[in-house]
Amino acid sequence: MDLTLTPRHNGRLIQVRYDNAARGNCLDDTTLGELVRALEAAAGDDTCAVVHLEMAGRHFCGGWDTSAFAGLADRSPEAVAAGLRASDAALRRIRRLPVPVVAPVRGRVIGFGAGLLDAVHLPIAAASASLSLPEARYGFAPAGVGHTIAQALPRSLAYHLLTGVATATADQLLAWGLVAGVVADDDLDRAVEALVESLLAVPGRTLRAVVEVVESSLATGGPDHAYDVSAHTIVAGVATRGASG
Repeated sequence: MDLTLTPRHNGRLIQVRYDNAARGNCLDDTTLGELVRALEAAAGDDTCAVVHLEMAGRHFCGGWDTSAFAGLADRSPEAVAAGLRASDAALRRIRRLPVPVVAPVRGRVIGFGAGLLDAVHLPIAAASASLSLPEARYGFAPAGVGHTIAQALPRSLAYHLLTGVATATADQLLAWGLVAGVVADDDLDRAVEALVESLLAVPGRTLRAVVEVVESSLATGGPDHAYDVSAHTIVAGVATRGASG
């Protein structure tokens, strides 16, 4: 696995490239932790306004590394549940990043990859991308990913996916709100670059405020914190215009 951070646009954009393409960009406890820490390091730079997550190779994410499954039989259900909670807590750290994460989604999104997809703020999918949840074929009931899908989809569609009998197309992912857009495969990189350029045209402090408004609203179900965040941007914006006028 190779993980690199590349600043661009004078540091306002940082590309985080995760390359485990030989294994379909699958994840385990170690690689997930390294990816989250890299994203946090990028977003933690005050100059950074946007993070571009690039999952190398043909597929966005092949899910959880199946080589880790063999050791699960020797663990108690309580220990396994703690591991599931820990992996979902890592995804929540991505959702809570203070700047938007943009990612191209190509090829397959499998199993735990659906959780990573949901954690990204602005995923753009290639038309040929697909999502499948094969856990049931291994005898597993999906946990965090199951919760994500159950919340995002109508009940019958959630069962269709979580039992492993259906595969979702890119257009379905868009209709369900799991991606922000779908473009032709050959246009994916250009579309992501155009999105990044549009975001960089917004002041960085404003982007951070928008992320805080959205994520606090989703987390609390109410607008109280959003009022405070918005008020600070309004006052700062009026002061800036007044000073320049």
